[in-house]
Amino acid sequence: MADFTDNKSAEQPINGFKPLSNVDGFPLPTTGDDLSRLSDRVDYTMANGIPMDEDDDDDEEVDEDYVAVDQDDLNNEFPYWFRRPPMHQRTKLDELHPFVQVLTVSNVDDCVSVESAFPEQERCSREKFIYRLNRCPELCLGLFTLPIVGEDQPKPRATLVGHIVATRTSTAFVTDKSMDLPANWQTERMTVENGEAVGHDEYGSTIAIHSLAVLPEHQGKQVGSTLMKSYIQRIREAQIADRISIIVHDHLVSYYESFGFENRGPSKCQFGGGGWTNMMLEFIE
Repeated sequence: MADFTDNKSAEQPINGFKPLSNVDGFPLPTTGDDLSRLSDRVDYTMANGIPMDEDDDDDEEVDEDYVAVDQDDLNNEFPYWFRRPPMHQRTKLDELHPFVQVLTVSNVDDCVSVESAFPEQERCSREKFIYRLNRCPELCLGLFTLPIVGEDQPKPRATLVGHIVATRTSTAFVTDKSMDLPANWQTERMTVENGEAVGHDEYGSTIAIHSLAVLPEHQGKQVGSTLMKSYIQRIREAQIADRISIIVHDHLVSYYESFGFENRGPSKCQFGGGGWTNMMLEFIE
């Protein structure tokens, strides 16, 4: 254990978060299964007390881990270093050669495409993506796929296959105002109506998730659960919020309970026609 935990380089932050592996201290795992086996020896591949290789629902087969990649790494060989061909039987997630990284405003068009997984009335608008990825990109995370190519071939652009987009709020639950787009956000730092901030509240202690979406063609491959576990782990370790809240439809309550969220009853939100349930994951005891 000392070989894995004593190396101080593992404590250096990436995008404000601690890295998920100490690449200088031991050989790099090559696949999701290898990362899962590594979690038996060290504890940082756990998310909310749930092993990363544990199944989450019957519709998906095998829960795999991910590799966290810094934004700057897309410009060098780092992502390819993690994408060596797997030594075991490939899973659907392995075939994507996935990595997660914080989203930026350059990903707006990608997010719009991923959001098409939702019914039209429940989709985040392009304008809201521009706003949220400008104001709080550190709260937005994407899972990308990048195919392996030969050394002499040009690197293709990474494809976003799933995202989590969120803001801060001072309320315990997601509200309609927290989901709104402030009219003058480009010139005003914050808009307050009836004592509640509209949109992102930089002083809020609740992370309000507005979207967990996966491209339809990549659903059923553990993309959503891998992304959510990564997100929870990052927020928890960074200690930047008291809780994460989200509104979901009834048929997804058990899915979010598998990550540690609790059912807090019907939501007052009327976004997309209403009929939502409040789910909350508390970090404070």
